[in-house]
Amino acid sequence: MNKVYQKIGFTLGLILSLKAMYSVATLAVLKWFMYPMIPLISFFTKTSFEWIPDVGFSSPTGIVIEKSCAGGNFFIICFAFLCFKLCTFQTIKNTVLRIIFLGICSYFIMIFANTARIISAMKLAEWNWTHEFIDPKNAHLALGSILYIFILLTINHLISSKYVTIQTT
Repeated sequence: MNKVYQKIGFTLGLILSLKAMYSVATLAVLKWFMYPMIPLISFFTKTSFEWIPDVGFSSPTGIVIEKSCAGGNFFIICFAFLCFKLCTFQTIKNTVLRIIFLGICSYFIMIFANTARIISAMKLAEWNWTHEFIDPKNAHLALGSILYIFILLTINHLISSKYVTIQTT
């Protein structure tokens, strides 16, 4: 039982630390965090983006990818989810390596999810008839929420299926 409390306490402390750092991070600090998405978004939307300090990545079409679009909150949620699901806390070395690995995995999942969200929102905004039903900003938020939940549920299914297979064999 004590190990469970240690796992929860350590993971919560790590997650709260990440959230605190992300909350105070400037746009310039988050540039490296957002940059891997830009070539992918540019490729799929045929839109170029330019870095503008204090603004973010801006396109000639008026689309700006800034701190709220960076995907940091999803990264933290995904990292927390994976830590709670997969960290065993058996040895310190194993735990540290696993946390680093889960952080890297969460980063790549965030890049995929956020790129898909931004591309989907841009494509949805191109369809003028959708503006009659929903504001593009609200559509962007709803689309992101649905996509993020779907991705987390998919990861949970894949992890749970694999975990059950490993445990039963």
